[in-house]
Amino acid sequence: MTDPTAPRSSSRRPASNWSATPEAATLTATVDRLRAEVDGLRRAMRSRAVIEQAKGLLMARMSCGADEAFGHLAQLSQHTNMKLAEVAAGLLGVAAPPSSPPVPRGEAPAAGQTGAGRTGAEPPGVAPQGTGQADTGHAGQAGTGQPGGGQSRRARSGADRKSEGRRRRGAVSGSASRTVPPARVHPAVERTESTRTPLDLSSEEAARYHLVASALETADDGDDMARLLCEEALGSSDACMVAIALLEPDGALRLAGTYGVPAQVASQWQRIPPQTSVPLTDVVHSGEPVHLRDRAAFARRYPQLDQGLLPGEQLCVVPLVDAQGATSGALAVGWPTSDDDMSDTASFVSALAQLCGGAMPRMAARTAQRAGGQVRGDEMWFRALLDALLDPVLILAPVRDAGTDTDGVTDFRIDYANAATVDLAGRTGADVIGRRMTDLYPGMVVSGVFGQLLDVQRTGMPYQGEAEQFIEMVSGHLRSSTMTLRAVRFLDGVLLSWRIHDEDERRAAQFAQAQRLAHLGTWQYDMGTGETVWSPEMFAIVGLDPEDGTPGPAALAEAVDPDDLPAVEAVLHELLTEHRPQTLEFRVVRPDGRPCTVRAAAEAVCDPDGEEVLALRGVLQDVTAWRRTQAALADARDQLEEERGRTATQHAAVTLLQRAIVDVPPPSESEEMRFAAHYVPAESIAQVGGDWYDRVILPDGRMLIAVGDVSGHGLPAAAGMTQVRHALRGMAYTGAEPAQILTWLNRMVCHQRSDYIATAICALVNPRTGTMTWSQAGHLPPLHVREGAPRVLQTPFGMVLGASSGAAYGSAVVDLAPGDMVLMYTDGLVQHRGADLGRSLSRLVGTVRESCDGELDDCVEHVMRHLGTPNPQDDTCLIGFQIPRARRP
Repeated sequence: MTDPTAPRSSSRRPASNWSATPEAATLTATVDRLRAEVDGLRRAMRSRAVIEQAKGLLMARMSCGADEAFGHLAQLSQHTNMKLAEVAAGLLGVAAPPSSPPVPRGEAPAAGQTGAGRTGAEPPGVAPQGTGQADTGHAGQAGTGQPGGGQSRRARSGADRKSEGRRRRGAVSGSASRTVPPARVHPAVERTESTRTPLDLSSEEAARYHLVASALETADDGDDMARLLCEEALGSSDACMVAIALLEPDGALRLAGTYGVPAQVASQWQRIPPQTSVPLTDVVHSGEPVHLRDRAAFARRYPQLDQGLLPGEQLCVVPLVDAQGATSGALAVGWPTSDDDMSDTASFVSALAQLCGGAMPRMAARTAQRAGGQVRGDEMWFRALLDALLDPVLILAPVRDAGTDTDGVTDFRIDYANAATVDLAGRTGADVIGRRMTDLYPGMVVSGVFGQLLDVQRTGMPYQGEAEQFIEMVSGHLRSSTMTLRAVRFLDGVLLSWRIHDEDERRAAQFAQAQRLAHLGTWQYDMGTGETVWSPEMFAIVGLDPEDGTPGPAALAEAVDPDDLPAVEAVLHELLTEHRPQTLEFRVVRPDGRPCTVRAAAEAVCDPDGEEVLALRGVLQDVTAWRRTQAALADARDQLEEERGRTATQHAAVTLLQRAIVDVPPPSESEEMRFAAHYVPAESIAQVGGDWYDRVILPDGRMLIAVGDVSGHGLPAAAGMTQVRHALRGMAYTGAEPAQILTWLNRMVCHQRSDYIATAICALVNPRTGTMTWSQAGHLPPLHVREGAPRVLQTPFGMVLGASSGAAYGSAVVDLAPGDMVLMYTDGLVQHRGADLGRSLSRLVGTVRESCDGELDDCVEHVMRHLGTPNPQDDTCLIGFQIPRARRP
């Protein structure tokens, strides 16, 4: 059940008006906190009795008060690293193990002999009076918090379990002997112990006995009692089933509680006639336990029964004995595996049966008092029916306060919750049975849903709610869910069920979103009735108003473009005759005159024989925008092809022009210098730039060596490169120095108002004197290599060409020795996107240092091989010259 604290629609109070108020949040949070505290108190009450008994034992033995006894228990808990309730149960199991029923007169055991093999009246683990000693054992075992080192009880033999019991008795008693001094046992205690026969139980079993004895006093019903026995008492033995059957006045047996038994099986065997031979009835009739170690033993003893009735492999059934020693029923326990040694198991189950025999009447009295003398919906066949339902169902019993009249119902108690029950807090049916509705779901009181349940119980009129938003506060956090509630009168209470719509609504929202985003509509046409069903997106695609109704096939045919109508009719004919899915794309004219292109896919729904078409259904998608985009992409592709052709033609012209400009003839044999050059165009056709170089021997015998770069790409850059290169060569023939040549060249570029700027290096080399005079206009500095050691020359001042007509340019002179090399280059060799220029120059210097073995050609080729790969963004140009080591006479 979920907490309907904020339903969207309510006859009592609107959800939106209440869920946002501070009072609602405070109320829900308070109830959530109190509910957690009550749960904690319920768990504490189950172990309170065993703790109080242990306190009483310590108070008698130590002659101390209750607080001091509790302090000793706390010290034992810390010392042994065990829970307080487990320590208390361990002390009780050592000092006062569970006893069998009173022994009839004449059948008392031999004097001084106990079931544990001890002599005397002192319980095991407690020192005889005056000795101050107790049995010693491995105390470390008790501190693990897991009896027997965590090993399964059924995985150990009987001898091992007895030995382990002695060790644990020594562990707990050893700890107790250090804190509990010897004291005289009260005579009443001595008389009681001497007249009762202790069972042969280990300390672990004795401790569990006392724990479950305390817990059984708080059991709500027989099923809860069976669960406590299976989980609390027999959990360490891996028990999988517990069934409690009570003897009826007519000799039949009635199942009072089950755990681990399917509801259908429990319903079938709810009442067992006395003439039926089954383990439960055999035990009641004979008074002797029945042990079935495996399915083979079950089949041999009960061949008429289905082996599917046996849960797991092993079954142990013992009689229930009431306070007067009479057989009142039977207790059955099942395990998933078999065990040859069942003596210890039978002893412990027999001890638990004694507890059940005394607790069942008290539990029945409490149940009858709560139900006003009546039991609601406890028939097992009815519970099995509810468990088969897919939706959660609760059986609610009315709760009446003592101070009101018989009709004053103030609350509902959950008597049963089927297997499908899971609320917003994650609680299952086992968690909510026995709880009050207002404790679990306080928001329903304010929202008005609780009032509807009261009306159903009082008037008998069913309540059918709408899909509403329900909110539950779980550990301070709000959780919500959409569901529909239904409540009907059931006996004196209410049968409440609900259906969650979260998954259905999520899928429907996702489908609607997919239709909207994809411009996709669905349709169906019934051939027999002529009824047409459209999804909302169909109306948007065709441009119709849903309020005008769904048009028929004839009206839809009128909207089809006349040119596409024959194709539509042909596809429809094939669909009706061939019964195969069809797909077609056609045009539709909307009522406002706007055309749209749609793609339709349809299929025929035929009868089982596949002969007659019962209906047509399909989808319609608006692909107008997609087709427009496709047409635009086709136009763009055509334009791109045209542009690519023009670019290729332009690239061929630029490349041809570059080669014509920079293709300097090789030096003649009379020259006194060696020269090498490499030029690599840009990798991208659109990025072919204006890099150039030149060398020429002037009339005065000096050699002009120049390199430069014009901004821009393509034909404009090639044209500017031609102007700058030829103008520099012409100015050099005047005999002017490099600084003057660059000054004139700058004025020319500025005067022409060209749409480019340029960088350049102009150098005049005198082979006879071995000097180089050079100037630069915003260009990268050259490298001077001597004896394999390159260095970057200090750059004289100089601005790029075309920036300012009044710019001045400096010059520098470098002495060249035989064998010296000078390398000049453009920025495409060292400048790359994202790379630091300083690091690039250092890389160039390092590459030159690696390759300089005295030969210019080898050096230039090595540099181009490592650094001169095609640059996607710019041309790459590298030139160099070298003064021969042996000059000609």
